[in-house]
Amino acid sequence: MRLYPASTTKILTAWIASEYGHLDEMVTVGDEINLVAWDGTKAGLVENEKLTMRDLILGMLINSGNDAANTIAVHIARSVSGKPLEAQEALNYFSNLMNQKAREAGARDSHFINPHGYHDPNHYTTAYDLAMIGRAAMKNDFFRKAISVTSMDTTNGATGEPRFWRSRNKLLNKKSSQFYEYATGGKTGYTSKSGQCLVSFAAKDGMDLIAVMLNAAAGQRWSEARELFEYGFANYQYQQILKNGTVIKSFPVENHASGDEGSLAVEISSGDWGDAFLKQDIPEIRKEIQWDESQFVKPKGDGNTSPRLKAPIQKGQAIGQLTVSLRGKVLTRVPLTAVRDVKKRTALDALTPDTSKKSFPWTIAVASVALAVVLLKIIVHWINHRRRRRNYYLYHKLYHKF
Repeated sequence: MRLYPASTTKILTAWIASEYGHLDEMVTVGDEINLVAWDGTKAGLVENEKLTMRDLILGMLINSGNDAANTIAVHIARSVSGKPLEAQEALNYFSNLMNQKAREAGARDSHFINPHGYHDPNHYTTAYDLAMIGRAAMKNDFFRKAISVTSMDTTNGATGEPRFWRSRNKLLNKKSSQFYEYATGGKTGYTSKSGQCLVSFAAKDGMDLIAVMLNAAAGQRWSEARELFEYGFANYQYQQILKNGTVIKSFPVENHASGDEGSLAVEISSGDWGDAFLKQDIPEIRKEIQWDESQFVKPKGDGNTSPRLKAPIQKGQAIGQLTVSLRGKVLTRVPLTAVRDVKKRTALDALTPDTSKKSFPWTIAVASVALAVVLLKIIVHWINHRRRRRNYYLYHKLYHKF
């Protein structure tokens, strides 16, 4: 269902800033802060003030500063585009970047107009989409730390006055009755159109969960988040299904170069992969391998029906594919690749003993035949040479006689 995200939008802005920005870079606050609505939340920034990108992200997340969001968006837009865009042009450019990154994260039905979430009828998302965006953002180390910070004392760079940023997230506040011990971060949001919103993160027993509430009833988002997390931790379990570098199978290799062992291992080469599954579903997970038949030698009718790869083979070359599914639904597909190079046998290899195979006597026989052929050619050449010499002698002897 399309709903309004309010300031939970800032999760997407913070993720983009963490990915594209340089955290220690000094950023000058410009007139973009004058483009935020008067009734929106602010971090207390002033024009020409200088802050690091790190502090801007924290001010946006902790104090939900719309002014910090605008400053971040304008700076990132100018940096990525490489153009000295005007403030509004930069904000428009950044909104396009937001929509692009949201789609990359798996968002399917969202459209973002601004970097802070102040209400706009064309600025909408879904609970699912925000979960996907949050999931992608939590893979960034700095974002993961920043989203958990609840307070920060700073100084106004222009006036020198103290500035205090405080989070409204009760799940993270140890002094609140709504404190949740497994919460690791989150972002609140509210407008009269969006209602109470919350994207929250929690971790327990090696499993990370994300809970999203949009348009929650007043005062209910904290308890609802807790209930969702408790349900998740009770019924789901993180399961690592695939581990990068795991050897799946080894195959003999035909027509390989002399000195090669003649056997090749095939491994998973897509990175580790796992997910949170319903505990009852884990035994139902299936793995299926499909080999690329074009990489294998066809049986020769000699009784040996075991699959054999054919050289040459390059390291990383795809030999097959592993599919993971649950009750017929494909969860992921990963390539199975060769762990090393295998060079093809050459004519010169026929003269080189190959001690890696039982075919060593056959190799000696081939070499012996080749040597015999060479010797035979030498003998024939010598006989022909003697014959030509003898004919030449007889011709001259007869010529002088007559």
